[in-house]
Amino acid sequence: MKAEEVTRLLGENAREVRVVNERCLFARTDPEKLHAMLRELRSNGVTHISAITGVDTGENIEVIYHFDCRPAELNLKISLLKSDPRIWTITEIYPGAVFYERDLMEMLGVKVEGHPNPKRLFLPDDWPEGEYPLRREWREKRT
Repeated sequence: MKAEEVTRLLGENAREVRVVNERCLFARTDPEKLHAMLRELRSNGVTHISAITGVDTGENIEVIYHFDCRPAELNLKISLLKSDPRIWTITEIYPGAVFYERDLMEMLGVKVEGHPNPKRLFLPDDWPEGEYPLRREWREKRT
């Protein structure tokens, strides 16, 4: 699917759509609109989630969902308030998201509501609660 086709599928739920080239596009949506958008993508053949990444931008946690739309790659961003970073799981739409969401919970402190298996993935069992290694303040404490 070309970037223009993906853009059409995103519809009015997307904002700040930026087509880098016919194989790469970025878009932003609101967390409340994410599931409707993902269901639309899924029902139109976007069946593979490549990754979910996150970035601490200071006041927010930016979560980026990466989808393989062949030949295009869609990078869909949402921003969550860092003071209460909550999203609902997308595993019912994209089961492959299960490990990526666990990574978000563990490394950035994003609360993924309804996740089927919220156990730790990478950090040891005795890792202190509330310490998130990919947050800015954690890195600043260590330098």
